[in-house]
Amino acid sequence: MRVPQRSGLFSGVAALACASVLLEISLARIYAALFGEIHAFLALSLSLVGAGVGGALLYVVPSLARPPALFARMATLAALASGATLAAVILLAHREPLSVPAPGSLPWLALCYAASTVPFALAGLALAAAIRHAAPEMPRLYLLDLVGGALGGLAAAGALRAGAPRAALAAAIFFAVAGIFFYLGSRCCEGEERAPGGLVATFVLGSFVLLAGDVGAPWLRLAGIRRPSPDRTEHEAWTERSLISVDRPKAGAALMRLGGAAASPILDAKTTPPPQPEDMAYALHKDQGPALVVGAGGGRDVRAALKAGQKDVVAVEGDRGVLEVMRGRYAAFSGNLFDKPEVHLVVGDGRSFARRTPLLFRNIVIPSADTVEASTTGALALSESRLHTLEGVGDFLSRLLPEGTLVLARADADFDRLLSLVTAALRRAGVAAPKDHLFACSAAQRTALLARRTPLAREDVDALRRHCRKHRFSEVLAPDRPATPVRSLLVAAAAPTAPAAAARVAEGAAAEADLTPPTDDRPFFAYTVPARRLPAVLGDVGALRAGHTALFALALLLAVGAVLSALGVLLPVLAARRRRGRLAPQDVGARASTASSTPPARALAFFAAIGAGFALVELAVFRHALLLLDLPAHELPAVLVLLLVSAGVGGYLTARVAPGAATAVSARVAEALAVAAALSAVGLVPLARWGLGLGAFPRALLAIAILVPFGVLAGSLVPLGVKIVDSVSSALLPWCWALCAFAGATAMALGALCALNLGYSALLLGAGLAYLLAAATVPPAAAGATAAGDDERAVSPGGAAGEPPPRDAAGAQPETLEAAPIA
Repeated sequence: MRVPQRSGLFSGVAALACASVLLEISLARIYAALFGEIHAFLALSLSLVGAGVGGALLYVVPSLARPPALFARMATLAALASGATLAAVILLAHREPLSVPAPGSLPWLALCYAASTVPFALAGLALAAAIRHAAPEMPRLYLLDLVGGALGGLAAAGALRAGAPRAALAAAIFFAVAGIFFYLGSRCCEGEERAPGGLVATFVLGSFVLLAGDVGAPWLRLAGIRRPSPDRTEHEAWTERSLISVDRPKAGAALMRLGGAAASPILDAKTTPPPQPEDMAYALHKDQGPALVVGAGGGRDVRAALKAGQKDVVAVEGDRGVLEVMRGRYAAFSGNLFDKPEVHLVVGDGRSFARRTPLLFRNIVIPSADTVEASTTGALALSESRLHTLEGVGDFLSRLLPEGTLVLARADADFDRLLSLVTAALRRAGVAAPKDHLFACSAAQRTALLARRTPLAREDVDALRRHCRKHRFSEVLAPDRPATPVRSLLVAAAAPTAPAAAARVAEGAAAEADLTPPTDDRPFFAYTVPARRLPAVLGDVGALRAGHTALFALALLLAVGAVLSALGVLLPVLAARRRRGRLAPQDVGARASTASSTPPARALAFFAAIGAGFALVELAVFRHALLLLDLPAHELPAVLVLLLVSAGVGGYLTARVAPGAATAVSARVAEALAVAAALSAVGLVPLARWGLGLGAFPRALLAIAILVPFGVLAGSLVPLGVKIVDSVSSALLPWCWALCAFAGATAMALGALCALNLGYSALLLGAGLAYLLAAATVPPAAAGATAAGDDERAVSPGGAAGEPPPRDAAGAQPETLEAAPIA
């Protein structure tokens, strides 16, 4: 392989990966702003779906990209991916506002997702062609592919500050740059068809012009963002996490919105903060502090603490974008609230702060910024809340002075789950009769629950009642008034073994909601569908769309993934049979004599298993590493870079493994991953919780120690599998790649559903089973495959030296030669 062509191939693949990851993250932010956070999760699966579609297409129609037009076609595909990216972004940016779910919305959503998948399918087809025709270079190719993806994650951290649509335009530029590299590769080898330079140049210049035009005269402002009053928006700013918009001030307050599911008021410096139920703790302690506000937002709860006379208020906020708004454009409007001497601002995760700080507080307030609509429609079911878990509430209770109070606010519909959670945390803290330690009141469809480690005295309850009556709050729970039979059972001295069962006894009917306390292993506070009712809920499509929107979207992703996986198996089989049907009987006999003894099913099962295993491990391990790093706005790029680079290094370490030895090595690696997943299912949650109490540097080291071994081991399996399959039939590689991607997309949906109902530990056990399946289905390499490394294998038009010509999935030689030297 001559250096120029090799450089063109490697650089083009790295640019494709960079563009794909950047586009994936950008689309996730766009979909979250347009449709809600659940659709951000769905957008993250588009790259896997696209890669699968590309691989399947190349297997069914190998003429799409093969020598002597290999580099020319890859350049064309990269250029078209750039154009498809531009088209998808324009479609999403200039759509009409749409409420989801709503009648007629599904066809539009399907169109949006289909258009967004096209760039990934084109890029996936180009990558599958690179793997198919440069399989001996797979370790290096895989390393550069994943390093390129890591660079895309880093680019996203900076590009998203300019806006997700602009970041997507930057991805279009990277796709076009990949086309340039492939174009240059097509020019340095005689006999290679030249790439269409005009087409590549058109999309390169077009992407730059559109991006420059948006910078000069913005035209990519998202028109379909769900806002109650779009004309009232005064300020918009993209951050690494979401789109922040602020309405024009009205009655001394400007409403700040984060994405589509959270809102927080910014009060004018002269405006007295309106009373809210979560302020009731100050009725007991007056000006006695210190106070901790977790989730400072627009500062209403900080202002309420100052109004109550607090002289020492610690405010924790994890979104830097919120603080930039408050300390930037709205600093004077809010009276420089976060710069007051009484306010001590902490940028980071509130749970991690509670674990690390040596301070004890008299008041801890955890308000809720989630909109009532998001809470009541099930849009937050997939959103993790590490604050609202059994261990999280326990951490905050441990930071209270003996007479201190913890106040948590949620939507009215969530109150029974919140009560169950806080009651269980009090019991874990040694409280024998939780009902004597709790008080709750509500207003404007939001309920606040006050908890104290010591019992509430009679005068304390009277003070809280006077506060509620004064501000016209509705009393929901008191030590002497549990209000409902279910709540009475939940706070009873003898804890019921199953809150759902207690509810059935109390109400004489089946429980409609899961009231078991969320845990760090299953931190989905807003998901309340009991596991036994899941089939019935999924079967009622109308109710699912109306009251469980996140679950509905997840079910759609699972269905699409399952259908694509089935098509990814069936269509190539039908295509292979059709090709064989066109052969003369004597040719069929001749080709059957050269068929491999290794059935394609084993290779396909192996790649599907490692794709599913990696997706399940990523879902579980990724989340815990995010929590440990606690780098506001930068956790996602940091974890993504660690995982991708370590996986690329793992793939590169297989460069000297001979194909003949790859089968045994793959089996051992898969078995090691199964053991690691099983151990993590038992120890990862306690380890992560312990790590929260460490300093920043030790926590970063712990996150690296968790991520890197998984990345190195899992990353080595794809190159090893490519070595094995290439020694048998290189024509089978695109099909294997497609099944790997489709299985990963399906596993993402199935894994999320599993985590919702069973927790991340069950997810890791599922990953262990997937890797055990991979170990059992590793296909043997072809007899005589003894190449020791990439540079020792000479590629010729007939295939590798000493090997028969490549065969298709059925063991027959292809009708035309598809392998050619890559100089």
